[in-house]
Amino acid sequence: MKWRTEVAIPSGQNPIGYRDQVLLLGSCFAAHLSEKLSHYQFPSLSNPFGVLFHPVPVENLLRRALEDRSFNIEDLVESQGRWRCLESHSVLSANCPEEALKILNGALETLKQALEHSTHAVLTLGTAYRFRHLQSGKLVANCHKLPSREFKRELSTTEEIRESLSGILTSLRSFNKDMTCLLTVSPVRHIRDGLVENQRSKAHLITAVHALVQDGAAAYFPSYELFMDELRDYRFYDRDLIHPSEAAVDYVWERFEQAWIDPE
Repeated sequence: MKWRTEVAIPSGQNPIGYRDQVLLLGSCFAAHLSEKLSHYQFPSLSNPFGVLFHPVPVENLLRRALEDRSFNIEDLVESQGRWRCLESHSVLSANCPEEALKILNGALETLKQALEHSTHAVLTLGTAYRFRHLQSGKLVANCHKLPSREFKRELSTTEEIRESLSGILTSLRSFNKDMTCLLTVSPVRHIRDGLVENQRSKAHLITAVHALVQDGAAAYFPSYELFMDELRDYRFYDRDLIHPSEAAVDYVWERFEQAWIDPE
């Protein structure tokens, strides 16, 4: 008797070996994969600009690296004594603008070097909701706990997400035309958006991702589906009932290993 449904995961056509270099970008679920890759000594780099949940900030940073556009003082905002950039996570902030720019441009150089040497790229999408900075009109990577009145929350359409992902894949392959690109949707729920709204957001992401996968532009790893079908019990979540538990991360890694790590 079967006690659960199992997600079929086809083997990757170009699995990861010890001679490869992996770049992981996106939500915190990319960080989980990065920790496992690092533990087993696979060359990898994860999120030099911190956790990024929406594809547009990822696309913007890749274009900045591709075009060699360094950060300058106009890219910074000051809040609560810290200088920050709306294009990155708050971990890349400092007490003075000079130090903030040093950190940001250092991360940009790290990203560019990784792009030049990476054979595989894994992009994990977290949400289709985005925030627009009203004063500049730009879509941001992080609101940095600035007043909510300075931003407008929007839900990206499936087509907008598909176009952004297409731009990301183009930028990645500008550095390496043979780069293997793997897309996945984070199982972490954004409950601040609301449970119904979170499902709607994930649906937009999944639909956009599969439009590209169907066209052969990228491969897909079903981390979201593993949680929805195989790990649907709350015992596989952390105490906050949102993030995956250590056991769940281990299980998803096992499935990733079976599909995307070279057996040799």
